[in-house]
Amino acid sequence: MDYEKRSDKMYKAEFCEVNYEEKQDVVLMINFAYLDKDAFDAVAFRIFNILADNMEIIAPTGNEREEDYNCWYNGVSDALKRNERQIILIKDADSIIGFFQYYTTEDTFMMEEVQLKTCYHGKNIFRKLYGFIIENIGKDLRFVEAYANVSNFKSIGILERMGLSKIGMNKNGRSVHFKGSYGELLKWYKSK
Repeated sequence: MDYEKRSDKMYKAEFCEVNYEEKQDVVLMINFAYLDKDAFDAVAFRIFNILADNMEIIAPTGNEREEDYNCWYNGVSDALKRNERQIILIKDADSIIGFFQYYTTEDTFMMEEVQLKTCYHGKNIFRKLYGFIIENIGKDLRFVEAYANVSNFKSIGILERMGLSKIGMNKNGRSVHFKGSYGELLKWYKSK
């Protein structure tokens, strides 16, 4: 659900305008754009709430949403100060429907966060996103890494199909750490 900030409170707004499960003839106008880091404050609520809505289903924190937002906002805004940190906005026409957060090092593509409104799941957007990413990130990458919440079986399955292997857990034990070769990611992308 999208939220708007009014008097330091968050209010729910409608999540998806169209039920895509019922309307098979809807034409999606999906596009991807790198976030202008100076515009982060303007979109932070919208993209956080996509994340929060998804996490309420997968792994609720038990915190108030505003508390989670403040923690997330501080971490992401600090991270975006680094050149290698990027956010790609996923849009249907002009409406933000998701985002992908990542960074690269000399030889590694670190997939940090990919979130999509649930009504857009199963629409082949994920593979199209990776086409956009592959066209726009460094060509000298050798490795891919990611984390998935232990309760997020869908993400775990996707990462495994992409050729990544479980190599451990994060420090708090709530996320599985994955690693694989960038070549395997390319092979997955080209496989369909």
